[in-house]
Amino acid sequence: MITNIIQITDLHLFADRNKTDNNVNTFKSAQLVLEAINANEVGFDMLILSGDLSGDESHESYENLKYLLRNFKCPIYLMSGNHDSPRKIKSICNGKNLKSQNYKSVKEWGIFMFNTKKDNSPNGILHQNELDYFDKVISDNENSFLLVMLHHHPILIGSDSMDKMIIENSSELLNRINNNKIKGVGWGHIHNEMSIDYNGAQLFSTPSTCYQAKPKSKKFLIDHSQSPGYRVIQLKDDGVINTKVIRVNL
Repeated sequence: MITNIIQITDLHLFADRNKTDNNVNTFKSAQLVLEAINANEVGFDMLILSGDLSGDESHESYENLKYLLRNFKCPIYLMSGNHDSPRKIKSICNGKNLKSQNYKSVKEWGIFMFNTKKDNSPNGILHQNELDYFDKVISDNENSFLLVMLHHHPILIGSDSMDKMIIENSSELLNRINNNKIKGVGWGHIHNEMSIDYNGAQLFSTPSTCYQAKPKSKKFLIDHSQSPGYRVIQLKDDGVINTKVIRVNL
């Protein structure tokens, strides 16, 4: 059996659906990505939105998100990024398919979704109460394998501007990857795609649904050569993760 997940990230929605950010209408670009998922992906079990759902923390931006997600019936897990309001995210969770929670168990796999938002800072942080919960999930025998989802990046990516916003205590997670249960770690935030192996786990980032950033740049630069996208993540019952990024032309 395979669990199929679609990850999208960094929508940067605003109260005004016509507002642009770095010359991209973020509402329309997110709409196009979600339409592509609806048209081209079948049989996926859940959507994970890994933070920066909003660009202005407005109530209206989250209502715009609800509108964009209205045609999806699968479970949708909403995570916070540095531009988000966790309280407002929880306010739109409907008790049906819109959810905001740390942990979900699916067959052989546990999926742990950290809230890496640090108050009054663009940087990431792993909160002690969630690390304690994560340790309990690791030690329990409910899951054979674990996928970790973040907003902020846990490793240096070689971009001066982005690396200032790394998860400040990311060693708390990286040290735990020595546990053989942890097979993958995914995140958003950096607005581009990367993938590495770390102690036997796959670490990967996913492109934004709006503008993309040039990798390994000293300052934040828009990469006009790259399109928005989403990531398909397949979790196999033997602990193998198959994953790929799908780009969507605006």
